Amino acid sequence: MKITKIEKQKKNSKRYNLYISGEFYCGLYEDTIIKYGIASGIQIDESSLQNIRSYDEYIYGKKIALDYLAYRIRTVSEICKKLLSKKLNELTISKVIDHLNKIGLLNDEDFARQLVKEKIKNKMLGRRMLQKKLFEKGIAKQTGDSVLNELLNSDTENLLAFKIYDKIKPKLKHLDSPTAKKKIYETLFRKGFNYDIINNVILKFNAENGE
Repeated sequence: MKITKIEKQKKNSKRYNLYISGEFYCGLYEDTIIKYGIASGIQIDESSLQNIRSYDEYIYGKKIALDYLAYRIRTVSEICKKLLSKKLNELTISKVIDHLNKIGLLNDEDFARQLVKEKIKNKMLGRRMLQKKLFEKGIAKQTGDSVLNELLNSDTENLLAFKIYDKIKPKLKHLDSPTAKKKIYETLFRKGFNYDIINNVILKFNAENGE
């Protein structure tokens, strides 16, 4: 087989159309053209073409991943899902993930730490709900638990629950005691606090209301 023409694409100056024996074969990135010394008139076999296309897919995968990372840090799981959505094969995805790890752009522990801090500050979530959020992002349980142990011990979680209680207290004033306690329980349970912590808050409610 012979490369008969290489032409720059009109809509993407970094991509080139490759023609084999007078017919369009595929599009390639400029980096791929340079790496393999591709030029018109060169004879080429099928094996070489497959290597070229595999490398070009890797270049494409890196571009997709870097664009995706431009908005915020991502988990390894999120990057893999993004690349799979672009129909990239597993070998290419593995190479892209290795590259991102080597240049320090992927760190699930840092991601988990940032997510937990944000959810505690803005949503005031308890440990159970934070575990759920980390799981949804594809964070390994061991990594998630390590970060949660670092940022949210039992004392901190209790203080957070009391802070939520203080926030909803004005809404409890006109409720009878059973209804108020039910509202406390539902609010804190929904935010991911366990029974022991919720019970501590209800005990505080009882003390404040002479029960």
